[in-house]
Amino acid sequence: MRLNSHAGHGKQDSKSCGAVDIIKESIEDRLVNDTFVKLGREDGNTVFDCTVDYPNSQQDCLNKIVVKCNANWVDLDVSHHFNSGRDDDLGDGSIGGVEVYVYSTNDPTYEIGKRVCANIEKLGFKNRGVKVKPEYFYLRKTKNKAMIIEYLFVDDKDDCNLYKKVGHEALAKAALEGILNKKLDNKPNSNTSQGSSTTNFKNGDYTGKKARVAANVLNVRWDRGTNFDIIGKLKKNDIVKLNYCINGWISIEGYKGNKGLGYIHTDYIELL
Repeated sequence: MRLNSHAGHGKQDSKSCGAVDIIKESIEDRLVNDTFVKLGREDGNTVFDCTVDYPNSQQDCLNKIVVKCNANWVDLDVSHHFNSGRDDDLGDGSIGGVEVYVYSTNDPTYEIGKRVCANIEKLGFKNRGVKVKPEYFYLRKTKNKAMIIEYLFVDDKDDCNLYKKVGHEALAKAALEGILNKKLDNKPNSNTSQGSSTTNFKNGDYTGKKARVAANVLNVRWDRGTNFDIIGKLKKNDIVKLNYCINGWISIEGYKGNKGLGYIHTDYIELL
C-alpha cells in the first residue's frame, strides 16, 4: 500500500501541542507514528511521514498537514492521536479505550477502522468503535481516503497504566496490521552481547512471575526496542520480576533497586 502517516499535533514545545495530562500526546503520538512508518516501510509499503513539528497555530498545523498529505497520492492517510476528556487521573478501574474517526460509513475507511479498533482491543483497550465525523477539517480537506486514530485517553490512569505495559510499538503494529489486513512478521534485533534462551513467551500478563537471565550481559531499555536508551544492565543468573510481554519484549519491575519499569527481550531469559 501507499500510506501517509503523521503525528496529529505539533511538538510538545510548539504552538500546537496535543493534550497534556498523565502523559503528553505530542510526545506519544510521535513514538507511535515513527514506529508505524518504520514497520510499514519494512513490510515493503510506501509510507510518507507528513508530521508537522512547529506550526504557528492549531489551524496552521492542520493546514500544513493537509498540504503535506495532498502532495502524495496514497491509498490512505492516517492521523495518530491520543484522546482526552475522561478526567480520571486517579483511575476508576475502567479503560477509556480506542476509537477511529472517518468521513462516511460508505467509505472503505469505515471497515478498515473497525479492524484497527478490534486489533487494539486485543491489547486490552476498550473498543469505542468507528465514528463518522465529516465536519472534521482533516477528513474534509484531504484528497485521499483518511482516518484519525484516537488510541487511548491521556487523562485516564487506567488507560495510561495499560499503555505503559503494552507500549507504543504494540499500538502502531496493531493499527498497521488492521490497515493492511494482515499479520506482520516481528523479528526484533538482539539487545544483548551473548546468550539465548529457548523459552517461548506469549503476549500477556506475567505479573507475579520471575525469570533468570541466561545471557552474560542483558541490556535493560527504557521501552520495547533496541532503538531505546539503555537504562541498566543485568548479568547472567540475575533474577527479575516480570510484568507484561508484547512481541518478545517484557517489562520488569524493580530491577537493581529501580522502582520503575525496564524492558528486556525474552530471548535471553528463562522463566522460573
